[in-house]
Amino acid sequence: MDDDAPVAQWLEVARGLLGEGDDQRTLARANRAINQALTLAPAHPVAWLVKCQISSARGDDVAALAAAETALGHAPASAEAHYWRGALLGDLGHGEAGLRAIEQAFACLGPDDEWLLEDLYFEKATMLEALGDHELASATFEAGLARCPTSTLLRAGLEPVRPRRAPSLKLLRGGLQ
Repeated sequence: MDDDAPVAQWLEVARGLLGEGDDQRTLARANRAINQALTLAPAHPVAWLVKCQISSARGDDVAALAAAETALGHAPASAEAHYWRGALLGDLGHGEAGLRAIEQAFACLGPDDEWLLEDLYFEKATMLEALGDHELASATFEAGLARCPTSTLLRAGLEPVRPRRAPSLKLLRGGLQ
């Protein structure tokens, strides 16, 4: 029997529960499953990334960041780990550090990481917007669309935010004379 089989089983359970949604009870079960995997393989970078995702879904960005950094400690060339680190740093208000981590994720992209491109471009562009660099953010959305032409997410990012008008009220006539 493969020594990694129990870890893979716990990973599958944790991912399955994570995929069920953001119900806190389900996420707690997912967390217990990923903790089992990490007990068996504490240096497993993918398990740490799943732990990161579960912590993020539970609303604990600090624990999620710690898990992403632990994953990076075990797999420093992981584009996905750099992505998660960057996204979480941005969420925690550390935009410049988040951008550096996203750039590192781009630098680490391998042939099997194409699925991550859309999210990388989106995260980078939204961080740039939050930092006030709207021109570079637009250019990043456009660059992302060049690489991911079917992305509705990136296309939506290019649309300017239109100010909302107050709804016009119609005067109903009748009944009052």
